Amino acid sequence: MEKLFVYVAGKARGKPGAAAIGIAITDKQGNVIEEVSKLIGRSIPQAVVYQALIEGCKRTLAYSPQSVIFFADNQSVVNQLNGILETREPHLQHLLEISKGCLNKFPEWRVNFIDSNVHRKAPRLVERAFHNRLQEEMTHENLDLRLLAYTASLSNSDMEQLIEHAERLQDKG
Repeated sequence: MEKLFVYVAGKARGKPGAAAIGIAITDKQGNVIEEVSKLIGRSIPQAVVYQALIEGCKRTLAYSPQSVIFFADNQSVVNQLNGILETREPHLQHLLEISKGCLNKFPEWRVNFIDSNVHRKAPRLVERAFHNRLQEEMTHENLDLRLLAYTASLSNSDMEQLIEHAERLQDKG
């Protein structure tokens, strides 16, 4: 591919807090080539944007583009990547160096600021990661409640059988 556009977003719910990234890779016509929506553990807001950029670089390299334009909605990160602003925080400096190393693997690259209200794709992917996690947690809690309801009326011998069956299932996994 000749030219790709990569929209990256990252969000941490807290400082630090649960963090997620969203990445949308598109071609010149705006067709989505790949999307990423995933939780990445705990982080701080600026660090998670760097992590989204690094992941975006790794994914985009697979398409061997000649030129890549990255868009991020964190002005500080964009300015740091473009050498306009320095960071004094060691962990951010480390992520900045990794990011630049990834970017330099492309023949031609640029990182631009974009308001998250202008291009909502990557921020929506971030929110999807948080939403999916919440859905998983709700499903698990619902299953826990159903299991408790069923086991409440079982006799001791039935409970023993259930435990044995659960152990067999666990051994298979």
